[in-house]
Amino acid sequence: MRACHYGNAITLKDVAQWAGMSVGLVVNCTNCVMVTFICFPAGDSEDSDLAQKFAESCTCPEWRGGFLAIDGSTMDLFTKPGYYGETFYDRKSKYSLGCQAVILPYNLLVINYSLGHPGNVHNAFAFQSTCLYEEHADLLPNGHWVWADSAYPLEPWCIAPCKKPRNGWLTKNQKTFNYHLSKVFFFGDFNLHFFRFMFMLNTYLLF
Repeated sequence: MRACHYGNAITLKDVAQWAGMSVGLVVNCTNCVMVTFICFPAGDSEDSDLAQKFAESCTCPEWRGGFLAIDGSTMDLFTKPGYYGETFYDRKSKYSLGCQAVILPYNLLVINYSLGHPGNVHNAFAFQSTCLYEEHADLLPNGHWVWADSAYPLEPWCIAPCKKPRNGWLTKNQKTFNYHLSKVFFFGDFNLHFFRFMFMLNTYLLF
């Protein structure tokens, strides 16, 4: 399936004419979606080293261990699913699936993603079904961690921003921490929304 087309209508030329773009762009968009590296880089790999240098350049040497970022988004469904359809109705008044994506912030490469929960499921819950959550001890080298936003749990291997306490305020140090964390995490958040757009453009989900 490509861009909601099947069979004879799936040729590059047909999709290009339907979308009003060149054949080459259809190929590139498809590659952006389908060519996804689903293995984590080894601790001594070039990708890992470059990612750590990037984190260090954005923050400080002590933070170079944060070489991955994770975030969640939704993938819109073409229509309401036939079975348990209402469970897929999200806060944006759409039927969708939840997606969790792990990237290398330095080059925005998606190295792993999880897709399957209804779109109204909270990121913290959907995160628990990812291989990163279940196998973090094997996937992340010692002294390394993944950056996340405030929707995720705070763990030694998952670093999220400081949350404002109820009826309270963040301290100056907490605000400084959140500011510098956002300089790394911003790239992961941007890439996930780009990944979501390209995924929906090429494989608009049909139920």
